[in-house]
Amino acid sequence: MNGKLKDITIRSASGAVMIIIMVAATLYSEWSYGILLLVMMAGMLHEHFKLSALCGAAPQKPMAFAVSIALLLFAFIASTMNASMAVNRYLAGLLLYTLLLIPLIFICELYRRSQNPMWNIGSTLLAVINVAIPVSLLAMLPVVGSHDGTWNSKIVVAYFCIIWANDIFAFLIGITLGRHRLFERISPKKSWEGFAAGIVAATAAAALIGHYAFHMNVWVWAGLGLVTALSGVAGDLVESMFKRAAGVKDSGSIMPGHGGWLDRFDATIMSAPFVFVYLLIFGNLL
Repeated sequence: MNGKLKDITIRSASGAVMIIIMVAATLYSEWSYGILLLVMMAGMLHEHFKLSALCGAAPQKPMAFAVSIALLLFAFIASTMNASMAVNRYLAGLLLYTLLLIPLIFICELYRRSQNPMWNIGSTLLAVINVAIPVSLLAMLPVVGSHDGTWNSKIVVAYFCIIWANDIFAFLIGITLGRHRLFERISPKKSWEGFAAGIVAATAAAALIGHYAFHMNVWVWAGLGLVTALSGVAGDLVESMFKRAAGVKDSGSIMPGHGGWLDRFDATIMSAPFVFVYLLIFGNLL
């Protein structure tokens, strides 16, 4: 078995297991979905701290974990309310939360006697901004994309499917037909051919899901696919930038063929804010 075929086989097997777990947890109940998000967030925070340490920073781990869990819990509780009430309370709570969070992290750094307080504060805030807030937005997707104010886990599964369509086709076309580098300074293996294939696949998948699974506006769903794919690719490149700065290939080794939590969910955490805003604007048309 050659290298490329072996890589595809390993990625496919571990990816299939991940898809089954995520879809089952999302559809089974609100609580299983909440636990899934908590596990994802904890894994990504752990890897973020590792990358930060390799870059010379010492983030406030207990503080970052505490405020991240609090934010996810708040979002999860808000998402169980009526849809419009949940979104309004979440956005208001997020504003107040952020206003209190920022000075609190600064104050905590006073007692650490570190030589690099600015780096430490920056890496702590980055953990919240790059991991906790996007995951809390994922907790809100079942209601922000709901028409009748009830929990709609199918919108989350559809969102995941769009991301997976982008990843799968970008990878397959990239390793077989990729010739022109997309962003060689940051990610030497990514190609324009793979990028284009991923965008087309994600947009087409979204349109098909919107038409056949939800019987809603195909064009609005295609727009959701385009937004998800473009922001997802940006997330992949941003995480590659962080890993290159830390001098590592993967953020972890939790999934064979995929790397760590950040490697697997980099597109998700970057696209979540864009998808959230898109659903706020066009959700009633989905």
